[in-house]
Amino acid sequence: MIKTRQKTCVLTIDVEEWFQVENLRAASPKKLWETKNSSVFGNTLKILSILKKHRVPATFFVLGWVAERNPELLKEIASRGHEIACHGFGHDLTYDLDEEKLMADIRRAKQALTSAADGEVVGYRAPNFSVDDRLLAILKQLGFRYDSSYNPFSLNKRYGSIRGKQVQLSSGCYRTENGIYELPISTLPVFGKPFPIGGGAYFRIFPLWVFEQLVRKKLNLDGYFNLYLHPWELEPEQPRMTSIKLNYRFRHYYGLKHTAAKLDKFLRFLEKQECRFLTMNQYLDQVLTGETVELGSLKYRTPDPIL
Repeated sequence: MIKTRQKTCVLTIDVEEWFQVENLRAASPKKLWETKNSSVFGNTLKILSILKKHRVPATFFVLGWVAERNPELLKEIASRGHEIACHGFGHDLTYDLDEEKLMADIRRAKQALTSAADGEVVGYRAPNFSVDDRLLAILKQLGFRYDSSYNPFSLNKRYGSIRGKQVQLSSGCYRTENGIYELPISTLPVFGKPFPIGGGAYFRIFPLWVFEQLVRKKLNLDGYFNLYLHPWELEPEQPRMTSIKLNYRFRHYYGLKHTAAKLDKFLRFLEKQECRFLTMNQYLDQVLTGETVELGSLKYRTPDPIL
């Protein structure tokens, strides 16, 4: 394993509406999406405000469906110096689509993102981390540079896997056999198995002090941590879908009223760990060059490297 010279944190936001989450699909099928009240714009602004307070850059994996209906939101994200990446178009599990439909889904999403943000899109994250080797081959054809869909936690059956050969370049980066770089979701080994600490429901369910201890251990072990969240996780007022399974309701709704304050406190914790904050693409640049990435005009706090 290649040791990094400093602790690096990458914050990622999966930008989708509350009613597009897979756990709610039984009560909120696609045919009803246009009838739902949109809240993604305001919720994303909440996240942007917290990031601005801490002068932290992030990578926003935006759904193409959202981008087509909210181009001004993407302009706002990009204007603040954050990276815009792709989350697909219709939030389908990638292995539920045949190759032609999957390619069309990703191509349409990428076009919507580049048009709205007026910039290059080089990163992708599959809905529900539904990655496989076929997806990586399609991403290569469509001109993507990296993917961040692999979650090693094996107990969630929606999460995909990569079977092709990979070369580890750093604690948080692999080169796949077709040339796409994979930046996995952070996990921590517990009894020899990967335990999820990357964010989302795990960030909301764990008490903050427990989550911080897990992340501290991860940073001390690897010098790298990758957090993911969704804008809807900062909206405690969202409608309750009572007809879905009880475990889905728990995973979706638990802790929503505390997420914003929790994120604020967690970023303060990361600052105390003397983390360097990068976007995904910046982190990949750092891995490939072996040098500290210059952040150019980004107006964010970037602590000096720990030698």
